[in-house]
Amino acid sequence: MTTPPIASNPASSATKAGWVCVVLGFLTFWIFGLGFVFFSVAIVCAVVAMCTNQLHRGLVLLLSSLCSLVMCGVVFMLLVVGTVVGTAGAAVKKAQRDTQQQRVHSHP
Repeated sequence: MTTPPIASNPASSATKAGWVCVVLGFLTFWIFGLGFVFFSVAIVCAVVAMCTNQLHRGLVLLLSSLCSLVMCGVVFMLLVVGTVVGTAGAAVKKAQRDTQQQRVHSHP
């Protein structure tokens, strides 16, 4: 007696929409944080997929969207911190040069 092959459920529209939102989230994250909206929609789509008997696909989508959200947030913060530190370093160097020039001009 042979067992019939197990038919896998086709991906639901919720999982397809969720993956599209993850991709759009990556592409638009740098535009005033618009990616947050797409990552949020992807999380909702993952929950909908899990509720419609697509548990494995929904969990993968949920974890992927959460990891993507965290990863984009960390990269964004590193860029902001790098920019602030670089700007502050340039301001300190300029202040040091100005102070040295004032000392040279004040001592004849």
